[in-house]
Amino acid sequence: MAQRLATNYAKAYFTMSEEELEQFVSLFTNEHISVDVQVCENGDREVIFTDKSGQIQLNFLRTGNLYSCDSSYLIRDVQLANVMRKAMKVFRGKGIVHRIYDGFTMVYHYDQGSVVSIRELSGDEETTVFENTAAYVSRELESLFQQTGGERQIEEIRLETDRLLDLRNWAMRAAPNQLGAIDTRLAELAKRLFELEV
Repeated sequence: MAQRLATNYAKAYFTMSEEELEQFVSLFTNEHISVDVQVCENGDREVIFTDKSGQIQLNFLRTGNLYSCDSSYLIRDVQLANVMRKAMKVFRGKGIVHRIYDGFTMVYHYDQGSVVSIRELSGDEETTVFENTAAYVSRELESLFQQTGGERQIEEIRLETDRLLDLRNWAMRAAPNQLGAIDTRLAELAKRLFELEV
């Protein structure tokens, strides 16, 4: 069996909650990987792995209640590479991973923690070893089904329109000077509703 020389995460992307981030760190510490977590002033996290060949730092940027990490790094330690592969699966990572061997490279494409394709690069040749088109198509269809953004916007516009019409009725009696602003906003909403329903 060929000896892996290194694992290059050409692109690795994770999104997780704070609890999942703690589980992510625990996954490595449980496998006896040296991990240091630093909390930045703005709430971001720096997760630093130390192995025989040096340090790898992952920056998790905080947005609301979620942390996201978009990075690339080279791992030479086989144990750390194996734990990172587990993390990619468990925490539904996306990415492109090059497993580098003497004379060839295996390129893995991950989506939501699953391998969707594997290619072998050897010299100038590229061979597809595995391609999970069914999983990709299934995810795309699921994504389209979940995209109800237009319907949600229409519902929100209708609710805001109802609220503004009630406000307009009140303003006619109590604050006629606000009618112009209310009518302007109602016109904007009517235009947007027409655009979404066409």
